[in-house]
Amino acid sequence: MAITYDLLIVFDMSEAQPSRKTGGHAYGRRHQTMSNTAEEGELCIYTGHSLGKFSSHSMRYDSHQACVRCVAAAREGRLSFDIDRLLKRERKRALKFWSQVAIGDPDECWDWKGTINNRTKQPQFSWRRHGISSSTQHHPQRVAMWFTWGDLGFTGVKTTCGNKYCCNPFHLIPQRVGVFVDQDSYLESFELACQLHTLKQQVTEYMIEEALKEQARMDESEEIDARAELMLDPTAGMPERFEAVMTDLLAGRHISQTEPQQPGLFRKPAEDEDPNAEF
Repeated sequence: MAITYDLLIVFDMSEAQPSRKTGGHAYGRRHQTMSNTAEEGELCIYTGHSLGKFSSHSMRYDSHQACVRCVAAAREGRLSFDIDRLLKRERKRALKFWSQVAIGDPDECWDWKGTINNRTKQPQFSWRRHGISSSTQHHPQRVAMWFTWGDLGFTGVKTTCGNKYCCNPFHLIPQRVGVFVDQDSYLESFELACQLHTLKQQVTEYMIEEALKEQARMDESEEIDARAELMLDPTAGMPERFEAVMTDLLAGRHISQTEPQQPGLFRKPAEDEDPNAEF
């Protein structure tokens, strides 16, 4: 009489555990392995990544605060230069960032031309991201990763060229994500070439608009200085002063027409606009 025994094999499946985010700077955890649990976090900078149509939150991995959808796209090797994929409020910031990068050919290093920290000699870009990091200064390579690979939180990023000033997304590889990188297909992609060409045009238009605005501010500043000299000049007659006041009133720039919410011409820079702040 033959007796057979069924062999039962039990696979040990580890349960998903939340990340223990206790102590330390946020960027200090960028070398840790990304968790497999997500939580409701800050709204992703890309359109369509919110929890709902009217939601102001996105699902993020609790270890690195990386957007779940952006991580999925990065793992599939999706790289994009399309500014229109960003939220409208982030598009101008993206153009401001790329205007400080020497954009060249895909196989060249794109050096950072913006702010360099005086003490650490590290490049930095001002951006306050609530819910992502308490720092107001970020390394341009991480910002370039956010605007191309996706909103990956404070995930680490390394370069294939070894240049700490290079912001070329083709030279950047997000760490601890399992990103799929195919350099040959990126360099030969017609879609990426069109997006890069469009980006260069948009950056050029942005720089021209900013130059015109700066010139207008300079002209307005000179006019304000001339008006102040006229008002303080003891030899100025009443008709000249009356004409100056009426001109300002009709133009809507008289001091009595300003509102408290308006910062004014000589406002102090905001905290996230200070280029000399530390990381």
